[in-house]
Amino acid sequence: MSKDLDWIEELLESEPISNMQIAVIEGLLSSVPYDPESIRDIENGLLHLSYNEASELIKKLKDDYIDTDPREQFKKMFRNGN
Repeated sequence: MSKDLDWIEELLESEPISNMQIAVIEGLLSSVPYDPESIRDIENGLLHLSYNEASELIKKLKDDYIDTDPREQFKKMFRNGN
């Protein structure tokens, strides 16, 4: 990120997780290959995340997300080189 935008990162670091981020995370948790204990840990810790931490978690969950459509699964495997 450019130095001109560093102040935004610093500002958002102290911001708490947003309601929209909570909704996105909860939606993604239903289709990730995590064990129930890991999902429970994520759910229990949601309200303690900062805005930036929640953004990073969303990125990770989107990477790990398993689509129910086989065509989309194939596209993801092809993009990832699997």
